[in-house]
Amino acid sequence: MCTFIKENKALQRFLIGQIIQRTSDWIDIIVLNWVMLHIFKDPMSIAWLNAARLLPQLLLSMITGKLVDRLKSNVLLYWTQSSIFICTIIIMLSFYTQNLLSIYIFVAVRAYFQSVDNVQRNKVFPYFVSQSYLKQIISLNALIINLTRIIGPFIGGLLLGLFDDYVLLLIPMLSSICVVLLNKTLPDNQCERTNQHQIMKYLKNHPLIVHIMISSILSMLFGFSFTILLPMIVKYSFQQSATMYALYTALIAAGSVIVLSMFIKSKRTCSIQTLLFWSVIFTISVVMLMVATHPYFVMISLFVMGFASQGFRTTHRVLVQQHTSEQYKGAVLAVTMMDRGFIPIGGVLLTYIYKTFGINVTYMTMLLGLVLMTLMCIYMLKEVRNNASYISGT
Repeated sequence: MCTFIKENKALQRFLIGQIIQRTSDWIDIIVLNWVMLHIFKDPMSIAWLNAARLLPQLLLSMITGKLVDRLKSNVLLYWTQSSIFICTIIIMLSFYTQNLLSIYIFVAVRAYFQSVDNVQRNKVFPYFVSQSYLKQIISLNALIINLTRIIGPFIGGLLLGLFDDYVLLLIPMLSSICVVLLNKTLPDNQCERTNQHQIMKYLKNHPLIVHIMISSILSMLFGFSFTILLPMIVKYSFQQSATMYALYTALIAAGSVIVLSMFIKSKRTCSIQTLLFWSVIFTISVVMLMVATHPYFVMISLFVMGFASQGFRTTHRVLVQQHTSEQYKGAVLAVTMMDRGFIPIGGVLLTYIYKTFGINVTYMTMLLGLVLMTLMCIYMLKEVRNNASYISGT
């Protein structure tokens, strides 16, 4: 895999662009939240800001998928990056004039174009490699995202101490310029005319893909959303400091990085049985948290959670690519990747349960949701073994 990347200059430029884009996104999240709180001094304004960031991907996934499937990759690249560039300037001016409504609107608009860019990048990745390298390239992409999740906030915090807040709001504009310069041409993707692109009919005829999506949504609602609840648990249930919260978060990320490194080196193909394996480990990690009484055991539990959850998520992404026809990959990926929008929804649900009923009921709710996810995987495995049309469609 490393040799292939060294020999593929186009892939190298694409990966560098991905690193710049994702790091910029995380820096921007830190800067936006800080500037919003600094100017408007209202915690709810941050909640609405993040809702504006996440909802477009959830609500407009069908439109995103059709755009990615119908437009050539180069056309879409220039269109999305130009839109991000323009929206970034408007957002900076909106902060300068303290126009709150304008901030929400253009953060939402830019977030939509960023989601289009994210779906396109996931669709284009397999065009750089042969099918045998599909798992490795998807794992490498996920590894980049997880590393930038650690690096980006750290850089953002440093920059906030060195530069003017308004100047830092322009960072996504600079990253768009870098991405366009690095990726002047992308591999041609297969486009589909509107009258032939019937995504709902396609999904109806391919129940395996739909069930894989449902399992992912359950993982986001009851598993990945735990990261939103973690600071409250650390402070109020564990009676620990912000330093321990940072350590726990880093351990989850470390588990993700290690499992992705394993995926990149592994030659084994992904299957529903693999997905079931990760779902079981993911569920066990919550059981470990429920019985953890010592900080060291909590650390181990969170590491296992990061390890298993990323294994589940990467396997899920690979399976969707493997089982989706080429002309529908953009649309299916868009619908699949909207699962991230369920993380804040799960966060709200778990936070309410935590505040109302306590940590034990919260853990039981998580466990119930992940057990449902595991049962869905068991059902899929049974159907794959016994029903050929379940995979190929009717």
